Amino acid sequence: MPKPPPVHELEFLRISANHYEFTKKLTSLGVGSASIGEFARHVCASWFQLAELHLAEAQKLVQAGIPRATLSRAYYAAYNGSKATRYLVQGIVSLKGDDHGRASTDLPDDFPDVAQWSQRMTVLYENRLRADYDNWQSTSTDFTLTPDAAVRLAQEFIDEVRVYLNTKYGMRL
Repeated sequence: MPKPPPVHELEFLRISANHYEFTKKLTSLGVGSASIGEFARHVCASWFQLAELHLAEAQKLVQAGIPRATLSRAYYAAYNGSKATRYLVQGIVSLKGDDHGRASTDLPDDFPDVAQWSQRMTVLYENRLRADYDNWQSTSTDFTLTPDAAVRLAQEFIDEVRVYLNTKYGMRL
């Protein structure tokens, strides 16, 4: 795991805002900035670990026959994989609810099969919303993914994120 920042990760995110821009500013002042990249990699790896945790939970929930929670955890697995990727590549992500919309629209242009993954992330998100908030007579038939399919998609996405970040950015995830 990369070196953690000397402050809480949320404080690091607040101070640095966009870690790429922050690094540029430090460099222009002649201040060493190598640690900022290492801290950013730590934050990326932490979000990736959360993605893996959510995936493990989704896998247990699907085996237990708990479909709504499975759909929710599968989405959050993919969402945190997206967040890790977007943060490392773009330097910043929102820590507010508006970030969910960006999980599918702001994947890097060079991410493998980006258009397909953008669409799949949207479907995972829509199913998560139904699972977490809807309780209408039609809800059980409104899902467009089975819990098994959602877990498979989340697993595939996390695998793709791992390869992308390992290959392109030298992350060891």
